[in-house]
Amino acid sequence: VGQVMDKASGRPLPATNIVVVGTTLRTQTDLDGRYRLPVPVGVYSVRAFRLGNVAQQQDAVRITAGVSVTANFALGNAVVQLQAVAVTAAPTKANSEDALLAMQKSSSRVSDGISAEAIKRAPGANASDAVVRVTGVSIVDGKFAVVRGLAERYSNTLLNGVDLPSPEPLKKIVPLDLFPSSLLESIIVSKTATPDKPGDFAGGSVEVTTKEFPNDPVAELNLSMGYGSQSTFRNISTLPQRGSDWFGFDQGGRRQMPSPIPPAGAVTAANEVFAERLRNVWTPGATPVVPDFGGSLNLGGRFGGANAPFGYVVSGTYNRQTEATPNRFQQFVFSADPGVPLQGFTSNESTALTNLGAIVNLTARIGSSQKIGWKNLYTRSAEERLSATEGFDRDGQPVERLAYQVRYINRTLLQTQLTGDHLIAPLLNSRFEWKATLATAARDEPENRSLVYLKGATDSQFALATSNPGSVWFRFLDDQVRSAQLDWSLPITRVLREGSLFKAGALRRERHREFDSYFFRVLPDQSPLYQPIRELPPERAFAPEVIGGAAINLQRLNVFSAPYTSDDNVQAYYAMLDVPLLSNVRFIGGLRREEWALDLFLAGQSDTAASNTRRRSTDNLLSGNLTVNLTERQNLRLAAYQTVARPDPREVAPDYYIAVSGECGNLGNPNLLPSQISNADIRWERYPRAGEILALSGFYKRFKAPISEQVTYQGGSNCTINPFNLESARLFGGEFEVRRTLSMLPGALQRLTAGLNLTVVDSKSTAFPLDSSSVGRTFKLQGQSDLLANLNLTYSSAGGRADASLLANYFSDRIARYGIASVNNVGEITAVPNVIERGRVGLDAKVRWKLGKSTLSLSARNLTDAEVVFYQESKAGRLRTGYLRPGVGVSMGVGYALR
Repeated sequence: VGQVMDKASGRPLPATNIVVVGTTLRTQTDLDGRYRLPVPVGVYSVRAFRLGNVAQQQDAVRITAGVSVTANFALGNAVVQLQAVAVTAAPTKANSEDALLAMQKSSSRVSDGISAEAIKRAPGANASDAVVRVTGVSIVDGKFAVVRGLAERYSNTLLNGVDLPSPEPLKKIVPLDLFPSSLLESIIVSKTATPDKPGDFAGGSVEVTTKEFPNDPVAELNLSMGYGSQSTFRNISTLPQRGSDWFGFDQGGRRQMPSPIPPAGAVTAANEVFAERLRNVWTPGATPVVPDFGGSLNLGGRFGGANAPFGYVVSGTYNRQTEATPNRFQQFVFSADPGVPLQGFTSNESTALTNLGAIVNLTARIGSSQKIGWKNLYTRSAEERLSATEGFDRDGQPVERLAYQVRYINRTLLQTQLTGDHLIAPLLNSRFEWKATLATAARDEPENRSLVYLKGATDSQFALATSNPGSVWFRFLDDQVRSAQLDWSLPITRVLREGSLFKAGALRRERHREFDSYFFRVLPDQSPLYQPIRELPPERAFAPEVIGGAAINLQRLNVFSAPYTSDDNVQAYYAMLDVPLLSNVRFIGGLRREEWALDLFLAGQSDTAASNTRRRSTDNLLSGNLTVNLTERQNLRLAAYQTVARPDPREVAPDYYIAVSGECGNLGNPNLLPSQISNADIRWERYPRAGEILALSGFYKRFKAPISEQVTYQGGSNCTINPFNLESARLFGGEFEVRRTLSMLPGALQRLTAGLNLTVVDSKSTAFPLDSSSVGRTFKLQGQSDLLANLNLTYSSAGGRADASLLANYFSDRIARYGIASVNNVGEITAVPNVIERGRVGLDAKVRWKLGKSTLSLSARNLTDAEVVFYQESKAGRLRTGYLRPGVGVSMGVGYALR
């Protein structure tokens, strides 16, 4: 088996002849340049030849029973005559990491990635655990990719080449923890733009590709057990679960809010009925936490004769874990002078997480010039969190504070995609590729309730607060993307040089979102008569004989709830040239035109002309990528391109969203504008041997109206996070990557591979002046770290029966959220300090052993147990405003090849 590529452009070569020298065995490559040829056991020479290309031959190809051997070819152009080139090195079994580097070498863009092989070597169960190993990439909140130091909103996520909806109401990018790593073929981060790809990014475009069917039949079963240092076998308060709860499908009545829903405003008998139907569990007793569990099943193969035109892959995965975060600390400073926190709290949290995922991918090849595919992916995650908090509030009369919160969130993502690839020889060897995709994402939050108790200096015990005593939220998000894409490629070798290609295409993407929200305020009676009832613990205060009466009730309010629907559509057209200007110089560039339309409607409205928020823009995005082949193994890349970053519907919606009780709420900005970004890149890269790379890159970006977040304080323990436009920003930096097999070491150490990548970034952003007489402030971009680093050490035994990996990651301090400066009526400026996340080092390790058909593994995550620390600077000095320890995770797994 193998693939034949064009040596200069990296494009696959269809209809290439593959022959086993000295036999009658032969075949041709398909549209992707791939071939598969059954051969009897023995040692052979395999030859690849194609009219217009230099033929290539590989000798000493050893075929053994039951194992596919890979022989890949890279054919150069033949100008005058055909000449055979013999390669004497014996091929080995396919190495997907080598293949990924080979593709990266011949890519039209600057890109870095991680292969399925490297994903398997890394600890972790999802894509966010894997992509952090890529040069210039870090992860925020355990699931959002930050590329080249830019906040996650400046990246996009593509699944099998198309945009995805997001089940996250507060983030533009799709969270990577939705993608189980066992379902992935590769993750490639493209850092420069070409006209045939979406242009709404600045840091990078994260392209996730699911598994393709294998060359040989595959049937694998994998099981794992995990230990968390802060949860497993410890007595922790967790919410009771049973039956389908263990699979992410609620069995406890939380998936739907109680009915009937009382009207907003006045408190009636319907409010009492509604309140009594809420689940009344707040402080469950502590129970021992069982170990985490995971499993996956992978099936794949081909059928349909010698050339195996039909292929399939079916894969499923399941993971369940319990996380505990004891003594999580947060406090807020809303003024640099005197820098005294107005409120703070320490919480003990427990979270039960369940993740399901499945793919079903089918492909049919019709001859060597037609291919039809159907790809399907489904993921589901359920998160149930319990939190108990104690702290203080100094805004006004100082009080002690107790708070309880229960939250259940269910996220789903479904993508189904039909693809076609057709080579039409009579039409000047044109190639038509099309994709029709439907993707839906949902985020149901049918339970988010909290209670707040206060105790003043003169009080004998805690009692339900009479001002902001607690809340009950119900929120439901449905996001759907429909897209259709057509690409046409035309060889133009008769007009320009050999290998020239003209490509054009169009895309229509329609994204429809519906967000529904209900907010209820806990309403205790303030009179002294009901003081004993207000002092009851949560389960007794919400008991049927108490809740809903005169003492404690629920009141539905519209003040913090703004349901909306939105249509966020993009229509794009592009044209580009891929031209070898000289024998060693390749140019890829052209124009992409994107027409964007956003309409957001508050509940009950649908007339486009009367939409509450209406945005229109047309962006003509030029891009050019120049690749100079300095030698056979060295490239110099230059790129200049334009991109955009558009507001997400949530960022312009007026809904007020509080994710965690006690934290700042999020409020949209209807005046938010898109950002325009001008980019430039330079990269030198060398590929000494298969699987090795040495690269040095530089990049520069200039922003117009970049989008960031700021924290504002309104008093009364209320703070808000708002998106806003800065005036401008610029960012520049460099990247260094080296991956090398340490063959100079003695003995078994020669099988050690070391990889190091560093990213250094500097940025400066300017805010609009506060008034006509003031000067805009300057600071770093939100989410930007000055330094990112990854260190990878990998060892493989001589027989390939064992391997080990040690993976370290570091990022330096970065701005988590901006403060905001305000001018009072006498012209004094009050500044809220920025919230800074302190840099830290993470260390992971994994070891695998192969015993016949079985594979044993042992992995460890976050061996440093690095503290997660946030701080703010004030005139009183640096003040720690956030702290937690994530704990260490250890997992043991066993895999078995069923055939």
